[in-house]
Amino acid sequence: MYINWEGPLITINPEHGTDLQFQGNPPKGIKVPNYGNFGGPLISGEGGGPVDSLDELFQSHDAEILKASQDAGGLTPQELVHAHAVLFEGIDDLPINKDGLLLGDPEATLYAGFTLFALTASVMQLDELDGPNDLLDQFDAQLQLAPGALDDVSAALTKAAQYMEIGLEAVPSNESKGLNGLFHIWEHQFDDFIA
Repeated sequence: MYINWEGPLITINPEHGTDLQFQGNPPKGIKVPNYGNFGGPLISGEGGGPVDSLDELFQSHDAEILKASQDAGGLTPQELVHAHAVLFEGIDDLPINKDGLLLGDPEATLYAGFTLFALTASVMQLDELDGPNDLLDQFDAQLQLAPGALDDVSAALTKAAQYMEIGLEAVPSNESKGLNGLFHIWEHQFDDFIA
């Protein structure tokens, strides 16, 4: 159980994920926790190494973004979309037990679903800010190139909804209130994508 319910909490704008314009603290956001030492914006190994396989994926995601950020041109929207697609496929490859729990852990399952929704919202926001580059289509195409069940954005968001439902059933409601609220907003926002 590696969700940091006590904080530091991050603020998520349900329409945009971690809003790029506000450095992780957008107005009208919902406060949510980080996961392990690498899961969530504005943290990257501050508490030590990865706590489990999901946190290792978050560490790799952070490293890929950091490396691209240090290149001469800085992090491009396409590089960010690629990093997100790699993370999505990594989450899809994590073992699931007979109860549908990733790594046998309800918190890992819940946070994986949250991540799939939040990063898709982030790509959609970036797509709006970046102009006519069709980043959501590029994201969809990158997911289709990788082997696995997440063969497009719709499949990823359907899996995200399943993960969040399973995780929310098993995690105490007093702790998961913010994630539960985001889930209902995202279910409505992404209704056209979720099968």
